[in-house]
Amino acid sequence: MNIMNNDKLNAAALEGDINLLYTLIQEDPHILNHNDSTPFIDTPLHIASSCGHLHFVTEIMRLKPSYAWKLNQQGLAPIHLALLHGHNPVVLRFVDINKDLVRVKGREGITPIHLVSQVGYVDLLVHFLLLCPDSIQDVNVRSETSLHIAVRNEQYEALQVLVGWLKINDEKSAMDFEETLLNWKDDVGNTILHVSVQTNNLQALQLLVETNIDFGAKNSENKTALDIAANEEIKSILERAGAKRDTPVTEHAPTFVHKLKSNITVLDRIIILIFRIRRDLTEDQRNAFLIVAALVATAAYQSALSPPGGVYQANGGDSSIKFMATAPRGNAGRSVMDGGDFLALSLLNTLAFLISTLVIFVLTPNGKMRKILFAPMFWFANCYLYSMSVISPNYASILVYYILLFLLNLLTLVVCFSFPVVYKRLWDPANRKVVTKNSMKRNNVW
Repeated sequence: MNIMNNDKLNAAALEGDINLLYTLIQEDPHILNHNDSTPFIDTPLHIASSCGHLHFVTEIMRLKPSYAWKLNQQGLAPIHLALLHGHNPVVLRFVDINKDLVRVKGREGITPIHLVSQVGYVDLLVHFLLLCPDSIQDVNVRSETSLHIAVRNEQYEALQVLVGWLKINDEKSAMDFEETLLNWKDDVGNTILHVSVQTNNLQALQLLVETNIDFGAKNSENKTALDIAANEEIKSILERAGAKRDTPVTEHAPTFVHKLKSNITVLDRIIILIFRIRRDLTEDQRNAFLIVAALVATAAYQSALSPPGGVYQANGGDSSIKFMATAPRGNAGRSVMDGGDFLALSLLNTLAFLISTLVIFVLTPNGKMRKILFAPMFWFANCYLYSMSVISPNYASILVYYILLFLLNLLTLVVCFSFPVVYKRLWDPANRKVVTKNSMKRNNVW
């Protein structure tokens, strides 16, 4: 490229002179392509962005959009320079033309959303989040999110905006995403709660203790936020919020390596089998099995309401009187079937009902709704067993279904207490950090 033309192009950018730009293009139609071969260079877009020439920036973005992603020798893109020089209208023009520029990485992995969190431009921060919500998860080379940067630089309003955004986010898996980001750890294992304690940032601390933040999270020195607190007021805030001092860790505390080397129990095998089955199924297969299981459960429950042959009525004839001789409480609503036949048929029907109900619960996708659905499904199973005891024609059948009711509730109680323990032992995220750094929304946050 002719050095004189290069100087003229830079001069046009410095002055924001669009007429001079097109004069140079007429002299050399490839003038904007010559900078492509240089990996790190101050392009005309860098220069115009630093000076705040909005119209010139817009024109260059139309003619050469790739300049917006190019870094100069200081490792900064044009949008970074516009932000650092306070030219907010230019910044807005950049992201309005291409919203992905909110995530452009500069030196040390810093993005525009990191910069606005650092200096506290809350209006720009909101604009970035609206245009590109995923940008909130980007981290720099120190594995710090925008929340870490806002807390460390005592930008309380920026932190309020970021936390508020996480709270109102209604995208898929938003609750898990909120929890993950609030408890994200930097390279030394510090969450934003640790950082707020280290910087004695009381405002940030009082905001964070009202969120889903984990008070028990430990940094690389195996210390919680309460363990590193030196200020009595900070300690008081954390303790009132529910934080507890950690007990000293012994040398023989179990690690994930120990867990992998330990023997697997029968309950472990059952839970592992369930998870493998769930993950091997495609969405179409899962939906098909759910439909079949729901139909079986419905048909089985219907047989409890209308058993073969029906039930005795309150105004039954002689047969009712005869039956009442062996059933002092009366026989209205009880099955007309023979006791042995009823028990054999009803037990097979009960087996089909309970298995189909279990399949529905196992195949239901993970999440908060699955936990909510557990209660009505459990009550539904109890209602079925109780209904069978009500229509049973003799005391033997009644006793069998009372026993089944007891066993169902006992088994449910055991599972509710044991499953979380086994799950944590097998899949404790604290021991599987290697898979968490890039797990948010399956995007590359680096």
